[in-house]
Amino acid sequence: MIEAKVDGKLIQAGPDSPEVAQCPACGGEVHKRRRKIGRNTHTYFYRHRQGFGNNCPLRYRPTR
Repeated sequence: MIEAKVDGKLIQAGPDSPEVAQCPACGGEVHKRRRKIGRNTHTYFYRHRQGFGNNCPLRYRPTR
């Protein structure tokens, strides 16, 4: 997921965003991940820990 909640506010994943946030759908803990695209570019997103958030609808739709 690209957006997550921190202190009740919706934030977008990026290089300066917090490492841990809350899922906007289920309220579970999500961690920031980074994926390399191209040679020097990265994309950032939040993801549930493995085995958690199984009933969350956003778990299976990482992007919009």
